[in-house]
Parts: sequence; C-alpha cells; structure tokens
Amino acid sequence: MTRRIVTAGAGLVLALNALIVLTPSANSSAPAAAAVASCAATAGAPVIPSASWGQQRMGAERAWSRTTGEVTVAVIDTGVSARTDSLRGAVLAGSDLSGGRGDTDCFGRGTFIASLIAGRAVEGTDFVGVAPGASILPIRLTDDPEDSEFEKKLPQLLASAISTATNAGARVIVTPFATLVADGTLRQAVDAAMAKDVLIVAPAAESEGKPVFPAQWNGVVSVAPITDKGGLLPTELGAPPDLAAPSSGLVGAVPDGPGHIEGTDLSLAVAYVAASAALVMDAYPEMTAQEVAQRLVDTADRSTAASDPDAVRDPSIGYGVVNPLAAVTRLALDTEVQPEPAVTTLALAPAPDERPFNLALAVGLGSLAVAAVAIGPTVGVVLSRRKRVVE
Repeated sequence: MTRRIVTAGAGLVLALNALIVLTPSANSSAPAAAAVASCAATAGAPVIPSASWGQQRMGAERAWSRTTGEVTVAVIDTGVSARTDSLRGAVLAGSDLSGGRGDTDCFGRGTFIASLIAGRAVEGTDFVGVAPGASILPIRLTDDPEDSEFEKKLPQLLASAISTATNAGARVIVTPFATLVADGTLRQAVDAAMAKDVLIVAPAAESEGKPVFPAQWNGVVSVAPITDKGGLLPTELGAPPDLAAPSSGLVGAVPDGPGHIEGTDLSLAVAYVAASAALVMDAYPEMTAQEVAQRLVDTADRSTAASDPDAVRDPSIGYGVVNPLAAVTRLALDTEVQPEPAVTTLALAPAPDERPFNLALAVGLGSLAVAAVAIGPTVGVVLSRRKRVVE
C-alpha cells in the first residue's frame, strides 16, 4: 500500500496507522466560529493566514493573467466538500461509487487535495490553489481508507472511478491512491481514458519500492513527492517518476467553513501536477492530453535534480519539479521562430572612365624605365663590392 501521512489542524488523529494526523499550525489565527454540523473532525479548524512553502514554490499566481485553469479536474479520493469556503462554487455534484453524490467529505483528504488544485482566494488568508478557475469533479471511493477490505477492492474501485470520471467529461483525473496490483480492468479503464484524451496523474511513492499502478503504465503522469529538503530515495518509489512536486508542510482547506489544516502526505504531490496541467489545457486548448504532459516535462525545473546533473531523468524527481508559470508561458523549442537568412543587395557605382588611368599608368611605367637605366650601373657596383668582401 502506498504510504500516506497527513498532518493538519485541530490536534486530532483521524486515521489508523498514521494515515492522517492532525496538528495545529503555529501561524493559525484565532479559531473560527464552529461550522454547521459536519462529519469531518476538522470542522471549525482555524484560518491559516500564510501560504505554505509549497504554494510559494509553485508561484502559480504569476500565470493567472494568462489562465486560471478553467477545465474539469476529477479528484478520486474520499469525496470533496462543497461547503468549505475555499471551494465554494468550484465543486460539482460528482459521484459516490457506493451510490449518491461525491460532494461531501467525512475524511478530509479529498477536500485538502482539491483545495490545492482549485482553492479560490478568500479574505484573511494567502492560501489559494494553483488553478483557481478549475472545476472539481469528486469521485468518492471510500469514507474510510483504512477499512480492512478496502485494499482488496482498490483495483476495481479505481477502474470504476476512472471510467466514471472519463464519462462525466473530466479533462484531468488525479488519484492519490495507488495499488500494487496490475489489474486488467484498471488498465482497460486507463487506456479508455487516454483514448478520450484525458490526462491521468498518479503517485509514484511506495514505501517498500514495489511497483505501483496506475503510475507504472505509459501515458500516466507519475509524480514523486519532495520536501523543502529534497526528494525520496529511488528505493522508496514504486514507479519511475515523470515529475515531482511538494508534498509536506502544505496548507489546505478543511471540509467546512473558512479554516485550514497543514498536511504532509506522499500522495499530495499529485495535486500540484494536476493543477498545472489544468492551467496548460486552459491556455492551450488545442493541445492533446499527452502534449500537455510533455509540456509539463519540458518546462520542469531541473535545478533541483541532485543525484546526477548530467542525467536526463533523475531517479528521485524525474524530469524535474513541475513549474506552472514556465509551463504556461515558455516557448517550446519546436515553436521558436528561426529568422530568415538576410539577402543583401549592393548598389554598385557606374564603371569609371579608365582612359585617364591608362594614360597615367603608361607615363609612370616609362619614367620607371628611364630611372632604371640611370641607376643600374650604381646598383651593379654595390653588389660587386659586397661579393668581393664576402670572398
């Protein structure tokens, strides 16, 4: 199973085996008024006024004059709450695979990830998502990822969720879940999504380094997590990463009210890559999903690739850390316009009358001949003397 740890506000422990651990932020403001009845334990969490290092590292706000990512992004997780202030108006009804809608979230992680993608600006905090114009399509797999039967069902649930999101018109599908099973039905769902020009973003992290799916399959964007200190060891990844993104010490929204939590979870990195893809799709609607993925790779920040600076693909962070601004604004090499070779035409002056020149040349040559006759004996005497001295 993919290792997942999330720390957040309110000092609560939400899940078994350290799946999600909640801790207050030192930067939190006074607690907000209690939210309306919520099944999430983080209801009423305080507002965190400052942006996380991960949000600052992305710097996506510099791209918003060009695009805010107005496409539909499906989040396959524990649902996404439509009642959090940061996502008001951004969350579609979605689906719960067990029946009903997907726009509530008792567990909290789906809302957290969705807010990293599409969080709107809210007064009193600098927190905002990378693609604040995106619409979120929530697909709930479970309310309790630690259910003893969930891991066994996960391959089939992922297949069903990807198919549901594809049929609902999502342009990007992001899942923090990964399975160790190369399930045939899941592979068919992934292939069908890609055939409909949908981009799938999945985590590469796996604590034991076992192969994880769908990130192992070609065409799926595999994302490695990084902290402010660097990436994981290659042995902690279950798929070769294409890109990397922040995953620790992040600020995200709680399922109800204006509050936030701080989270650390290896799978959170997928949110920043999915949001960056939404920005590119909105800015370049003519691009296919795979062209969008290639653009993210081509414009990634390779400066943090430390293990082998000469390698094209770093085993810890892939082709680099996703860079939303560069992905939207930088010209690709194959689109640069090469200047046409200049053709220079010289204006030639009219040919001069050569007769005066020829006359002068004749006179000059004649004078030289007369001089030669006059000085010839003198030159001969000098040379003759030098010869006798040498002898």
